[in-house]
Amino acid sequence: MNNKQFYKKLQEKLPHWKVQSWLDEVSAQSILNDAYSDANNSNTKSHKISLILGIMGVMLLAVGVISFIAANWQGMSKIMKLSLLFSSMTAAYLASIWALSEQKYPALGEAFLLLGVLLFGNNIMLIAQIYHIDSHYPNAILLWAAGALVTAFIMKSEVVLITSVLLSLLWSGMEIFDFSQIHWHWLVFWSVCSVLTIRQGFHLAAHIMIVSFFVWLLFSFYSFSRYTSVGYLVQTYLLSGLLIFMLAETIRNRQYIRYFAELLSCYALIFSAAFLFTLSFPELDFDAYFDPGHIADELYTQVNFLIIQLVLMGLFLVASIKHFMANETNHPIKWLSVLWALVLVLCLLWNLFFYQEQQNIPVIIINVLLFSLVIGLIYSGLAEHKRFYVNLAFGLFTITLLSRYFDTFWGLMDRSLFFIVGGLLLIIGGYWLEKKRRQLNRQSASDMHQSILFTGDHDE
Repeated sequence: MNNKQFYKKLQEKLPHWKVQSWLDEVSAQSILNDAYSDANNSNTKSHKISLILGIMGVMLLAVGVISFIAANWQGMSKIMKLSLLFSSMTAAYLASIWALSEQKYPALGEAFLLLGVLLFGNNIMLIAQIYHIDSHYPNAILLWAAGALVTAFIMKSEVVLITSVLLSLLWSGMEIFDFSQIHWHWLVFWSVCSVLTIRQGFHLAAHIMIVSFFVWLLFSFYSFSRYTSVGYLVQTYLLSGLLIFMLAETIRNRQYIRYFAELLSCYALIFSAAFLFTLSFPELDFDAYFDPGHIADELYTQVNFLIIQLVLMGLFLVASIKHFMANETNHPIKWLSVLWALVLVLCLLWNLFFYQEQQNIPVIIINVLLFSLVIGLIYSGLAEHKRFYVNLAFGLFTITLLSRYFDTFWGLMDRSLFFIVGGLLLIIGGYWLEKKRRQLNRQSASDMHQSILFTGDHDE
């Protein structure tokens, strides 16, 4: 039975289920909408394939146009150069308007719109070359990104919006890496793009927006990397990720940004788990925080970085207590979550001030916290019917187990025995973990299905 046949069958069965009080009206309509979406999934796939092919064609066309202009650049007059640049860009935009009008060829229209944006950026660079404009060069990328954002706003184009935020990330990266500063201005541009993404309901763009934010976060503390060790940077990223996770959990109940907030929560959890795992290695570099040999401006940067860490710790601890205290249930997991946050902050403070005297204690604590996070994710995934939590927990547990195996047994066994035992453990462990993961996912799906079926009975 294909999706369309299943949808028709479901239309026949749902009225009977509602009469039997197995489903209420809202649940029945939600199931029907979901089945309708699956039934029309083939059209969506066709549109995506057309869009991908169109974008590939646009890239080739853009390279061809730029190559032609470059090959004949020296032989053209200034007027001819400008005419060629503006006419090619205008032709691309007009073609996109024609294709998008009345949704004649939406995929082709998106592709031509992207071509217009690419040629717009090419024109900025070439016009600057024609008139020998010498200025702060990242501003050219900013102008390109701003033009793409205006185009995305007017034409309501997801592809161009994604292009705009990627260009803005390039602009911010230039400011950070070439001029060694935390580029807060990018957050304004990102916020405008995110608002447009939420208003238009762009799903792919939402993923790109959130991933770009965490990439920018990695870039932003680059200016401190010359004055402090990797370990302290990892702590900063961990605290930032946890704070973003707490913020996303706080705002996820608001209807108009629920999808975006849920995605932000998931990515923040992955980001935080990755850096908590990084902190679990005893070889992580924690050099002396202050070096008397540093000149005054470097010492000033170190003090600023120390203040940032302390502020992040305080904010995370306050946000954790406030968030979990807002939960009306008195389940032990609530108090364990607060205790987990408190122990983590104390451990990070230990790293800041006492790591040089005693290095083993914080590593042991971080590994215990990592294991407890796995348990907490599995429990929360089952309680809240979230497969992502369960899958993340098993993935984190597997990676941690493998890393501890290599750390512990590499120097204790003969190399051949190491690989034989490791291979057997991987096969057995992989089978067991996958079996458990599927079992927990089935249990979560079954619990959610039962809650839907008996919604009508509970309402009565």
